[in-house]
Amino acid sequence: MIVFWIIGLLFLVIGLIFSLPTFIKIFKYKGHTTGKIVRIDSTDQNARAVYEYAAAGSKYTNKTNWTSNCMFQVGKKCHVFYDKQNPNHSYIRMSGQYIRCFVGTIFAILGLVVLFSGIFLNRVL
Repeated sequence: MIVFWIIGLLFLVIGLIFSLPTFIKIFKYKGHTTGKIVRIDSTDQNARAVYEYAAAGSKYTNKTNWTSNCMFQVGKKCHVFYDKQNPNHSYIRMSGQYIRCFVGTIFAILGLVVLFSGIFLNRVL
C-alpha cells in the first residue's frame, strides 16, 4: 500500500509544481495589450520567442518558455497578458500556458486517485 501512497504523492507534487504557478499567472495577469515578436532564441531542438509590448506607459521585453515547436514568427503581433501591479511580468497567448495547466492538473488528479486508492486498499485489506 505504501507504493500507492508514494506514487500518488509524486504525481500530486509534480502536478502542482507544473500547474499552480501557471494558474496563478492566468488568474492574476488581467492586463492585456498587443505586442510584437522581436526575435526567436533557439537551440538545436528548442526555441522561444522574445516579445515587446507597452503597458502603463513603458515598454517591456519578455520571453516565452522553451518549446520544441516554435509557432511564432518575427515581426508578427501577439496578444500579451500582464500583471497590472507589475507590468514586467507577462505571458503571451499560444505560449503553452494552458497546456501546462492541463497537464499539471491531470497529473495532480491522477496523484489524488492513486493516493486515495492506496488509502482505500489499506482499509479494506
